[in-house]
Amino acid sequence: MSTSIYRIGDVRERPLSGRPDDPPIVTALRYGVTAPSAHNTQPWRIELISDTQARVFVDPGRTLPHVDPPGRQLLIGHGTLIEMTSIAATGLGFRPEIDMLPDGEIAPTDIGTMPTATIRLTADPDITADPLFSRILHRRSSRLAHLGPPLTPEQRADIEQHARIPGVDVGWIPRDILPDVLRIAADAMAVEAEDRDLYDETRLWFRFSDREIAESGDGLHMDTAGLSGPALLLGRMFTRNGNWHKAYNRNPYLSGFRQAVGTTTDLLTVSMASNTMSDWIIAGRGYVRADLAADALGLRVHPISQALQEFPQMDKLRTELEQLTGTAAPAKMQMLVRVGRTSPPGLSPRRDLREIIDRG
Repeated sequence: MSTSIYRIGDVRERPLSGRPDDPPIVTALRYGVTAPSAHNTQPWRIELISDTQARVFVDPGRTLPHVDPPGRQLLIGHGTLIEMTSIAATGLGFRPEIDMLPDGEIAPTDIGTMPTATIRLTADPDITADPLFSRILHRRSSRLAHLGPPLTPEQRADIEQHARIPGVDVGWIPRDILPDVLRIAADAMAVEAEDRDLYDETRLWFRFSDREIAESGDGLHMDTAGLSGPALLLGRMFTRNGNWHKAYNRNPYLSGFRQAVGTTTDLLTVSMASNTMSDWIIAGRGYVRADLAADALGLRVHPISQALQEFPQMDKLRTELEQLTGTAAPAKMQMLVRVGRTSPPGLSPRRDLREIIDRG
């Protein structure tokens, strides 16, 4: 049993305890900011324009320059926020309108000053709530081992149907190459963990105590690391900031990751025909819809997209994966995601919405 204050069912850190007089855009964003993001950095800054309109910016202090140098995963995370907010709007009786990259693509020097999207809400008494709205507060990722049988064709088709928005190609790794793809995914995690600079970036976003979790409201922690049983207990006892790079700390995690990945029977892919900033945002929108649809079926998701990352140490594995799956430029596989049943996973913390919103 976890000793963390972030137990299953404990939603104290969720930013949904709003006020009755909150404007519609704030109420929708309370759901939106529960969206998943790489390393749970929650890389968003939101500027309110009116009671029904907001602009979304990158928070420059929440990037991952070592593992995500182009910012692709960063903007996938913006796509998840945008889609979750849009879904919530329909459940609140509003029609969302999204203008992505309204001022154009963002140069590295303009990160944080140019918006990734403008969100507008229009009251519409006839709008039908997106069926995924009811799953937002239940959704959570799980790095744990998969249990039970593979997905049925009907379950796969249901997830595809909900996730397939214009431009997003949702598919599944064929079972005949699944073992090779899972091996690449596990090897890619080892590449990241065994490189000091890359893995140090994970350390910066890892929270080592309940106090750190409560104070930061973001990042990773032991109960979400994919460990269970004795490994989880030992991890809580011995994982410290100062021994992060020690082999006795790193190797059990990599062993557990490889074991969990080895239980995977269904591996979802999110791909785009091109690889622009707009594509990254759209891919995130499709991904989070797949996540919510899986939750409705009693399933959990776990992105294992390390092999898709664009730093030099990953070039060999990324090329091998692209060749194995027949992915050729300008197309790009944006995400590789485990889908299956797991034990109840740990709950990732969330920042207070007041820390994210700039009221101008």
